[in-house]
Amino acid sequence: MSDQPLVDAWTRGRARRMHPLQVSGHKNQYADGPGELLPGAIGADLLGPLVRDDLAMQGGVDDNAFSNGYLADAERLWASAVRADYCRFLVGGSTQGNISALSAIARPGRPVAIDRTSHRSTQAALVVTGALPQWIFPDIHPDFGLPMGIRADSIDGVVDDITGAFITSPSYVGTLSDVAALAEAAHRRGVPLVVDQAWGAHLGFLPGRGALELGADICVTSVHKALMGYTQTAVVAMRDGLVDRSQFDRCVDLVQTTSPSGTLLASIDATRAVLERDGTAAFERTFAAVQRMRRALAAIPGLVVLDDELVPHGMDPFKVTLWLPRTGADGVAIGQQLWDAGHGAESADRDTLVLTVTLVDSDAFLDEATALVQGLIEHGRGAPRAPAQLSVWQVEPEVACTPREAFFARHRRIRLDDAVGEISAEQFCPYPPGVPMLAPGERVTAEVIEGIRQAAREVRVAYCSDPSLETIVIVDES
Repeated sequence: MSDQPLVDAWTRGRARRMHPLQVSGHKNQYADGPGELLPGAIGADLLGPLVRDDLAMQGGVDDNAFSNGYLADAERLWASAVRADYCRFLVGGSTQGNISALSAIARPGRPVAIDRTSHRSTQAALVVTGALPQWIFPDIHPDFGLPMGIRADSIDGVVDDITGAFITSPSYVGTLSDVAALAEAAHRRGVPLVVDQAWGAHLGFLPGRGALELGADICVTSVHKALMGYTQTAVVAMRDGLVDRSQFDRCVDLVQTTSPSGTLLASIDATRAVLERDGTAAFERTFAAVQRMRRALAAIPGLVVLDDELVPHGMDPFKVTLWLPRTGADGVAIGQQLWDAGHGAESADRDTLVLTVTLVDSDAFLDEATALVQGLIEHGRGAPRAPAQLSVWQVEPEVACTPREAFFARHRRIRLDDAVGEISAEQFCPYPPGVPMLAPGERVTAEVIEGIRQAAREVRVAYCSDPSLETIVIVDES
């Protein structure tokens, strides 16, 4: 077997220059070899640069029956690299992975323990499965208002008959949870632990750092976030034991497209091959660069830089997270200035700026970025201020019914300001970070409404039906 079976198959498939009597509709006619357009193809001037490298999995990289097994071989190699027993490649991002993973462990009407800092895709999984969320909450830093990880005893504190536990580590701001202790707590109850490690795909390639090696039963990772795969690429991987492999496959297939892009999937295989070949030196260099960046920024008066000393279970080594209130600088303004300079931040609200570093960032670039951020903070310096009173990290909802029940119930629309005490039938999700402030099945409170209004002044509030935030769809209990 090749060391990069899907990459090699994609390369051969592209070189064949087939003109198939099947999909894809562009018929591979927008590239006549690397970088060259076929002049006679309709719309070559517009479509050529966009789809010249697109190649379908079936009828392109492999035949319709996948009889050569290139994808299965690539998945086996990834599973081996991250100490998994089995994995599936995804082209629907970690959203697809989270829905698949939660569906594999959840049951209709049964409680499942879920970290409240989890991505909005967990709500989609709850609608799909009909499970009842038993929310578990991170420790919140008393000064910074940021999540410091989920405690293992939070799993001990939920109801007896949970079917599994789901946590997010690293969090969006880069803080890690003690996955080994959480896995032990779940396993004492005889249930599997799922870890959304979307932001930490690199951790799986570091001995002793990946969620599966630490004891998790399913791990979801985004190959396009901290690694180098195409946008939308992700992997969901599992260990045998508490998770049934056939049920896992069924849940992945439930939300998997039947027309996957061979190009996207091959980029997952290529990422793994590159990391196994060149990863050790690249990781060491990048970790050192992040440490230099953190130290340099921590020297700015009043600026708090999250690091392993401040966070109980450590920080994602690829994240630089800055807490700004003591500088008086406005993170939203700095985020806009970074965007204007061509260096968009991962996340920016008034108090917090999150920067993601990856293996492709050179030392010189990171030195320049550090100097730029230093200058923007000093330029925006003002009087120290109190931090925001409510954020998505601090919401503790009252669950009135399952998200599925609320989603499919009879609805009516009312003014958001009149909704206190009602049951929401939709999400209000500040993005980034993509964590719901209000979700289907939860009672609306005045505090949450104020939090939504506050978030809207800083970021986009997404996935609600009224972008103006003037109205809300609620469960009609009349």
